[in-house]
Amino acid sequence: MSVRLNRISVWLHKWIGLIVAVQVCFWVIGGLVMVALPIERVRGEHRLAETPVVALDVAGATPLADAAGAAGIDPVRAELTTTPRGPVWVLTPAEGAPVRLSAVSNQPLPAYGADEATRLAIAQYQGPGQVVGTELLPEAPVETGREGPVWLVDFNDPEGTRFYLDTTTGAVVSRRSDMWSVFDVMWRLHILDFGPGGDNINSWWIILLAAVSVIVVITGLILLWLRIGRDLAVRRAQLAKR
Repeated sequence: MSVRLNRISVWLHKWIGLIVAVQVCFWVIGGLVMVALPIERVRGEHRLAETPVVALDVAGATPLADAAGAAGIDPVRAELTTTPRGPVWVLTPAEGAPVRLSAVSNQPLPAYGADEATRLAIAQYQGPGQVVGTELLPEAPVETGREGPVWLVDFNDPEGTRFYLDTTTGAVVSRRSDMWSVFDVMWRLHILDFGPGGDNINSWWIILLAAVSVIVVITGLILLWLRIGRDLAVRRAQLAKR
């Protein structure tokens, strides 16, 4: 019985252990990379310029009732905010997307082109990089965590910084870089989620691998127990001969 148990345990421990070992390497390497990379740099916080705080001219802004009337909606939420393109009313209806209006003219903010997108990106950027590309994307990439169109502005700094700008306000809504891409790959390998979101820490893959790891531990304990039993038997035999 012990011979058969040993053979089965060795086979399971060896081959399942090999599969688990590969993922353990990913866990260790991914954990090392994620710990070694400062999260502030991964998020590109050091590339976003600190803009001076500008007090909103509330008295000079168009009244909320006028803005809502111009938008033709009855907002359930209204926010007067400063943007790179001036003060803006952000009106959120009960259903549908928020509507943005200039708080100066009560008119929708006009679309802007690549030249202005480049200028707005440079104004919100700090670092040694220069703009090497500006492109209007009809749909935001998955890495931005947003939906709808955005302006993409690429910089040639060491991190390969990418700014994504709101097509209405010109504000930077997402910052990404080559460093972020490396971090994202390590994170996905760590949690074994390769879907669009990459944030499911309860994926079937990781649950399955955790369950298989239990088999490796159990078979390892069985082999240890059998080995200790054999060693004790050999020791008793040696003592009996003396």
